[in-house]
Amino acid sequence: MRKTLFPCWAFLFLLACNGPSTETKTEAVRTNEPVGKTSTTNQSIKHVVQRSHAFSSSDAQDFFRLELRGDSITTSTVLFTITSSQGQLLHRQTFSAADLEASLVYEMTTPTATLPQREAYILRRMNEFVQPDRFVTPAITQSQNPDTSFVSLKDWQRLQAQPNTIGFKYTLGKEDGHLLVYDPTQKKAVRVGSFGG
Repeated sequence: MRKTLFPCWAFLFLLACNGPSTETKTEAVRTNEPVGKTSTTNQSIKHVVQRSHAFSSSDAQDFFRLELRGDSITTSTVLFTITSSQGQLLHRQTFSAADLEASLVYEMTTPTATLPQREAYILRRMNEFVQPDRFVTPAITQSQNPDTSFVSLKDWQRLQAQPNTIGFKYTLGKEDGHLLVYDPTQKKAVRVGSFGG
């Protein structure tokens, strides 16, 4: 059975590596490692995309990593982490592959998508998740109204007063936009806003 799966994985590996940036490391390999500490079953797919970009400091590159694990691409879980250049975990978030697939509906030309189309779309979203145009400086402009849905007004104002903060924007689901910024007081990335639907 392993021999019959190899051509499929080789194809997915080549498809995933077809990215424009040399900062991306993409792997599609079979593994029997369990997912995180809470997993009770072995997972068989691992797809990793890692990029580096200035975030917690303009002087150093932090590491943005997405790791997909599960029994199939479409039912997998994605672990998204941001780690500083010194190795400190700044952000950790888990979401389903369906959160990456949901926006496929905007690109569909037929009523339904095939399984290979869905899988390719999820892998493409992972490869395109961290792009230079997703980073904004300052993270919070002086003209933005406070959004206290995610942080206190005091934290919002403190972060807004720092003109060199770098924000990272990404979308989950169809239109759930997230804006993260590094908070030096808490020594981690915090969500300070949302955009989209």
